[in-house]
Amino acid sequence: MLFGFTFYQIAAYFLIYSCLGWCVEVAYAAVTRGKLVNRGFLNGPVCPIYGFGMLALLFALTPLLDNNILLFLGGVIIPSAIELAGGWLLYKLYHTRWWNYTDRPFNVGGFICLEFSLYWGLGAVFIMKLVHPTIAALVGAVPATVGWVFIGLLYLVYAADVAVTAVTAAGLADELDTLEKIADGIHDVSDAMTGLIGSTAMDADQKWDESRLQLKLAGAELRSAGEKLSSREVRRAARAKADEAMEAARRASALARLNAAEAARATRLAAAGTVERATDRAAELLRLEKLQAELEERADEIQAQMQQGAFFGAGRLVNAFPRLRHGRRSLPLDALRRRKDSEDNEDEKP
Repeated sequence: MLFGFTFYQIAAYFLIYSCLGWCVEVAYAAVTRGKLVNRGFLNGPVCPIYGFGMLALLFALTPLLDNNILLFLGGVIIPSAIELAGGWLLYKLYHTRWWNYTDRPFNVGGFICLEFSLYWGLGAVFIMKLVHPTIAALVGAVPATVGWVFIGLLYLVYAADVAVTAVTAAGLADELDTLEKIADGIHDVSDAMTGLIGSTAMDADQKWDESRLQLKLAGAELRSAGEKLSSREVRRAARAKADEAMEAARRASALARLNAAEAARATRLAAAGTVERATDRAAELLRLEKLQAELEERADEIQAQMQQGAFFGAGRLVNAFPRLRHGRRSLPLDALRRRKDSEDNEDEKP
């Protein structure tokens, strides 16, 4: 016995409420997003956080069933504390915020917010008063021996699902780390290009136009090569390219600062020297633009890989948690999609 419940009851309630919680999440996503999505962290039809939350409510609030006010307050505090702890633990494990309430008032770190805490309170009163008596009766009607056999099989499947999802989530976190590094590289390159453009002579326009054709050809080659690489190899190549881009950006920024210092005495430079310096700057700009194009191609490859697996794998997790944020910059996937969509739209314009 534990808190007045047998271990058989505890094991059964955890499975049942994990499944019921999954049903609630799927229904909520269907209403808010207009489509059916497996909203669980695991592949199966379960949300463990609901199982833990309901067990905590049963342990703490069963003696308070006659006091609706305390029942409501306990329903606000206990699930919110579990949601906060679960979100924080997943963030520490994968550097990812799988759900995000930062756009809602009175949130704590984006993991919980007052609005949903109040919903938990109302839900706790409803479940404890109306739903759980029926669930308890059904569990009690099943012979314990038969129930344990069924529960044991389900827990074996549950454990396998946890192991598979942990590996998948780790791989997704690695892909998100790579995307974050690529984003940093693109940002550094963009800043360096901005600094160089202001000091680059326009007599390099012909070279500039010729280079754009080369960039498009290089992008096609990258896409073809990416199809032959494994996801791990793509991530490794993307990180190496991001490191190369950031180093090039640092060199270009130093060159831009040198150009700015020379601007005051530009009229005293010899004509040959001026052309030579402009050519150097143009070549550096072309190199930076090529690196930026390559980084964007790598980002597209990784995002395509992340979308693979509608029912299993990283694609399912991305669909289940479309508002997840990752890493020190809290990189949002929806912002990445908007950026890519806007780039595609620009390409389609005449």
